[in-house]
Amino acid sequence: MMFGEPQTLIVVYKDELMLNQLKKLVETNDDNDEENVIGTRDGSVRIVAWTEKVWADQKKAGNINNKVLFLGDVKDVDKLLPVIDIKFDSFGVKYGWAGNQAVLCCDVWQLNKAEVYNQFLYELNKLPLPEILKSEARKVREEQQEDNSKKGFFGKLGSSIVKTAKKISNKVQDAVETNNDKVKKQQYFYGVYNLYAQHLEEFMNK
Repeated sequence: MMFGEPQTLIVVYKDELMLNQLKKLVETNDDNDEENVIGTRDGSVRIVAWTEKVWADQKKAGNINNKVLFLGDVKDVDKLLPVIDIKFDSFGVKYGWAGNQAVLCCDVWQLNKAEVYNQFLYELNKLPLPEILKSEARKVREEQQEDNSKKGFFGKLGSSIVKTAKKISNKVQDAVETNNDKVKKQQYFYGVYNLYAQHLEEFMNK
């Protein structure tokens, strides 16, 4: 059932996949009934998508009277981040708002360690994840523990060098696996889904 005209939410985006995912969630009639609303009330929100360029032009012209969501690393959003009230902060995914402007951003380096990424993946897999974003857990590389009690100075030194080299190698491997487009998309999906399910209705009605 509709309650008046839908509110407009301007989404300033960089990744069209995440924009489309948010639109899908908002536009799906998923409420069980009027008393049991899932996410935003069905039909209550209309999304208008703007690229960074459109946003910059409209901002310059002063043509913005609606709620705005910055989805991703949009230019100049870093100036808004220090003043937003954080509503969600998990696995490098953060969102919140200040006035009529909301921000959803991600820090991929928070998932640098394989153990942390695998915890994130466990939570992510609880959600209706698109096939394109599914992935395997990362291998947790164990550090070999050695008994140096019977080694001489040079033996201990050699063992220490090998261990240090292995640590560096593991960190490099973790960094390579972390810093890829798919991990960022997984984070943004996680953020978009939680925003829709937990806080978008609150933001639109505040």
